[in-house]
Amino acid sequence: MSLYVKFIWFTFLTMLISSAISFFAMNTLYHQFLKEDNNDKNLAIAESFADHLNSLPPNQVESTLEVLGDAGYQLYLTDGSAISRFGGEFRDETIAQQDVQHVLGGDIFNGIRDFPRQTFVTGFFANELQNSIGVPVTLGGEPYALFLRPDIELLFQELHLLFGGLAVGIVLLSFLGMLLVARLLIQPITKLTEATEKMATETFDVPLAIDRRDEIGRLADQFLLMRSRIEQSTVKRKEFVHNVSHDIQSPLHTIQSYLGLLEKPGISDSDKQHYADIIREETARLSLLTTQLLTLASVDKETPEALETVALHEQLHATLSHLRYAFDDKELALSAQLTPAYTLGNAVLLQTVWENLLTNAVKYSEQGGSVDVSLTQSENHIYVTVRDYGIGMTEDETKHAFERFYRADQARTRGQKGSGLGLSIAKEIIELHGGRIELDSAPGAGTTVTVILPASSSV
Repeated sequence: MSLYVKFIWFTFLTMLISSAISFFAMNTLYHQFLKEDNNDKNLAIAESFADHLNSLPPNQVESTLEVLGDAGYQLYLTDGSAISRFGGEFRDETIAQQDVQHVLGGDIFNGIRDFPRQTFVTGFFANELQNSIGVPVTLGGEPYALFLRPDIELLFQELHLLFGGLAVGIVLLSFLGMLLVARLLIQPITKLTEATEKMATETFDVPLAIDRRDEIGRLADQFLLMRSRIEQSTVKRKEFVHNVSHDIQSPLHTIQSYLGLLEKPGISDSDKQHYADIIREETARLSLLTTQLLTLASVDKETPEALETVALHEQLHATLSHLRYAFDDKELALSAQLTPAYTLGNAVLLQTVWENLLTNAVKYSEQGGSVDVSLTQSENHIYVTVRDYGIGMTEDETKHAFERFYRADQARTRGQKGSGLGLSIAKEIIELHGGRIELDSAPGAGTTVTVILPASSSV
């Protein structure tokens, strides 16, 4: 069942239940508060009629009673045996004989006040002789009992039609209005549902023109924002898969080619060694790529648990020693100023940050250039700066450098090999430790990466 149909049924049931509750409430109000007042009002009218009838000569009584009946009252006149009726007739003339005798004896019959409570028909509309006022009258020297009540059907005949038509009109107009409102409410939700279903097939161009300033409007705005982000994420994911597939396929193709060359007869030992070195280099590329992918996956689900005090100066010194061969291979001058500093964190993940940053500095430095590394500490923060004087990045590349699936212009970087994950991994690890990472770069002027971490006392 659709939301539109549910809304209609809910509104209809609400109207039905509300009507029933209102009906019961009005019955209760009448029986508890209005019935006795209605009894007293009709009693005063009946006593006035009786006083007037007592003063009339016998030949005028019947015509007077007919006039009263035509004026909108039901009259039941009896001397205990004979009965005369004027105005509308009672639907039910059942009454205890002792009540008639009490009125003949001069008592008052408060039938409206004492009429039994009923759930579905209020006493006001019960056209029964028991639901009337009885007063004694003397006509021609003989005692009579006069029972009286307003003729509701005669008095309110036009009002019945008026209020009946009004009630039907209110119900119909309310129902039509509810259908219109339901349509206006459900239509944008239907559009959102269709757009969401299309997103499952990676279709992000479904038009969604919902201009509202209520909760549905805010929902539509948030949906558009979410869809835009998902679309960007999907595009980056596809680019990432393409790039990683290329980075995996390229060394695999190279390895296969040189393995084929190694199988050829008559190859010199120097060529074999050269081919083996190339295979070893491409294998190292594959190993680095898989390591970065595994690190990225571990960072995504990492939580800052089981933390330890990490000596950053020792980590950086060990990383520089480990990468010494890379610096020597490009004849890079290294300047390192490492002040003892400690932070609370995951030593393995932080080690990954320093390896990525220093590897990038070596990779994008010119042959014979230099790299500066510094570690300083203020009262509450630690600053790690890695600066190279290599090819640098454009403003647009700097803006996207930390995005997980971003890779710089391959033509400008002269085919430098990499997965484009290093800075993304570093950023996520640093933020996991409550720090931040900043990047300053310009083409031809090199790149400066600054890591800021919360300081901790040494053990």
